[in-house]
Amino acid sequence: MLYLTWLLAIPVVLLLLWLAWRRPNRQRLPWRLLASAVTGTSLVLLVFPPVTEQAISPSTAILLTEGYDADSLEALLQKQEAKPQLYTYEASAADGAEQLASLYNLRQKQPGLQTVHLFGYGLNEQELQQLHNLQVKPHLTATPAGVQGLNWRQSIKLGETVEVAGKYKSTSSKPTKLYVHAAGKAQDSVAFKTDSTYTFNLRYKPKQQGRFVYTLTAKSGEQVDTLGQVPVQVEPTQELGVLLLASSPNFEFKFLKNHLAQLQHRVALRTSISKDLSQSEWLNMPQKDLSRLSSKLLQDFDVVITEPEALQNLSSSERAALERAVTEDGLGVLTIAATPVNSRSTSFFTGFKTKRLSQQDSRNARASWANNSNATATAAPYTLANTTAVKSLIAEDDGNNLAGAKRAGWGSIAMSFVPQTFPWVLEGKEETYASYWAHLLSGLAKEEAKEKFWQLTKSQFPQPNQPTILAFTDYTLAEGAAAPTAIVISLVDSTSISLPLAQQQYQPEQFSGTFWPRRSGWYNVQTADAAPYFFFVQDSSDWESESIAARREATQAFAAQQSLKPSGDATVAYKEEPVSLLWFFALFVLSSGFLWLEEKF
Repeated sequence: MLYLTWLLAIPVVLLLLWLAWRRPNRQRLPWRLLASAVTGTSLVLLVFPPVTEQAISPSTAILLTEGYDADSLEALLQKQEAKPQLYTYEASAADGAEQLASLYNLRQKQPGLQTVHLFGYGLNEQELQQLHNLQVKPHLTATPAGVQGLNWRQSIKLGETVEVAGKYKSTSSKPTKLYVHAAGKAQDSVAFKTDSTYTFNLRYKPKQQGRFVYTLTAKSGEQVDTLGQVPVQVEPTQELGVLLLASSPNFEFKFLKNHLAQLQHRVALRTSISKDLSQSEWLNMPQKDLSRLSSKLLQDFDVVITEPEALQNLSSSERAALERAVTEDGLGVLTIAATPVNSRSTSFFTGFKTKRLSQQDSRNARASWANNSNATATAAPYTLANTTAVKSLIAEDDGNNLAGAKRAGWGSIAMSFVPQTFPWVLEGKEETYASYWAHLLSGLAKEEAKEKFWQLTKSQFPQPNQPTILAFTDYTLAEGAAAPTAIVISLVDSTSISLPLAQQQYQPEQFSGTFWPRRSGWYNVQTADAAPYFFFVQDSSDWESESIAARREATQAFAAQQSLKPSGDATVAYKEEPVSLLWFFALFVLSSGFLWLEEKF
């Protein structure tokens, strides 16, 4: 084709040169000859446009995703002998790049594709599966400013505190402040310095039960950004059955009995009056014979709170029944002591390693527990030794344990060296008193057994048009029974959709289904004979940096676990690229225009 172009161009140019030469007027002859040659050549090239050969790599492609760095892209292109094909996927347009609506189109456009250089923040797990059997080489952009590693309990009991914890990466030149907004105002905040990464822990205690959506915002200078929403479901306080065993009448058990009864817990109190005489009280529950502990009696209680003397006064059969209730039924037992107990008969309940801190009979200690709660308490001059088996329940500022628990079969046993907490009530510190005992009871109470329940497995931050995996567990399911049916209901517009469930091969009691929400808001998934499960779908713009971090992590994991081996040097091919006709058209217009004007003037 190139030879034909020049074969046609030569006679045309010679003809125009001869016409320019034979004119009698010899003025501007060199310019006329030059313009004639340019006119003839550009005319032929307009009719028969030339092409250039460009080296390409049919086995390699570059995929640009959101956040790709142009400098990194240019650096890679400079190293390539043959230019790979550029594609963009959900990213801003780039010169010479072709937009992809789906990653499945990659193989259709490049059947011989083997290697993909991935730029930007990466892809999620579902998108990466579309690149199966391709060698992915990530060139990822660093995570931008925002929240990372975010975590909070999405379901709490009334009286507990919501804790929103995570890391915040700041790139601002101004100090940044994070706020958690609830009930129409900022409830907690934390300030950060400039350009660094910090951990944070924001707290708020809801005042009533229900489903709520709080908001996390960041303020830097005058700029305020909404980072995302914090959905929380506040459930009613679990009504516990508490058995109090006192060795003698005392104020500690009297105040505790009244406090628990006010919270609608089922409370029974047995107080020893003499060796063979005891007094019983019942609140919020029917009267039962408390004169002798039995396995049947203890099934009605979640926690037993007692004293070392009361344990020693029990018969061997009563202690055996109490021990079986702990190990087999999950009962929790708390012993409140003023001194260590070395009795062999009660060692199952009081066998904790201790150390003495003071020679006095008592001491003032700064007790602290969950949610940064703390108070000054009169404690025994002892502390529980720190061991791997003992979980701290009530600690001191210097790291000593005033109360701790350890597992015993299905239940827990605990010991406390804070013999008196009722003075807090006398001092008007009812909230401190309530928080202290709520924390102890929640750490010891018999765990509520669930035979059927839902849970959200992926992801923690569901978003519209993204897959959300819901899992249903049914421990009562008979072998060979059909899979349960489920529906998902939007609480925003009351629309419902069936959720097909697939049984897990190695966990036949568990089923899972994938739900694709269409809008943000609260949803509820239901199945027969099981409590409904509520979950919240975030807005698409919420927790952007968390979403980016998840994509980067998924991309890196996908590339790391690939078993494909590089195929060696990439194959180089050549394709013809037509030269732009604009250049030849411009030359033709300029040169022919000069010839016309020169002849006129």
